[in-house]
Amino acid sequence: MKTQWLLGTLLCATLCVQAQENNDRVMIPAPRLSIDLPARHYFMERTQMKEFRGEYTLSNGQTLTLSGNDYAMYAEVSGQGKHKLVAANRNTFVALDRKIKVQIDRSPDGDIGGEVLMAVPARMADSGEMGETVVRLATR
Repeated sequence: MKTQWLLGTLLCATLCVQAQENNDRVMIPAPRLSIDLPARHYFMERTQMKEFRGEYTLSNGQTLTLSGNDYAMYAEVSGQGKHKLVAANRNTFVALDRKIKVQIDRSPDGDIGGEVLMAVPARMADSGEMGETVVRLATR
């Protein structure tokens, strides 16, 4: 009888320790970044488009250049090649090749912030093959 009582107590203690270990670990998945073309392109007037053109120093030290003419806009990050953009909304642009996404926020007092996402080459851990991953180059 004492042996059964002792085994029962030991079993309970073991289960409590395991439950405690499991409760100490919390899994928080990282948000998955993606660059998706908008379902419909946002129509932007020439004057609106012109306001976004120029060079922006990113928080990682690189330079984002938005250039173009009255009908098209291009983005380039530190000489890595131009990407033709379409407007997704009043302050967000996505490259047609889905390699870059730019969001520019202008505050009433003139401060500029936003976010730049870029698809970069990456080796896939499971297969060893080269693929792409989307990284946040800068945010403010």
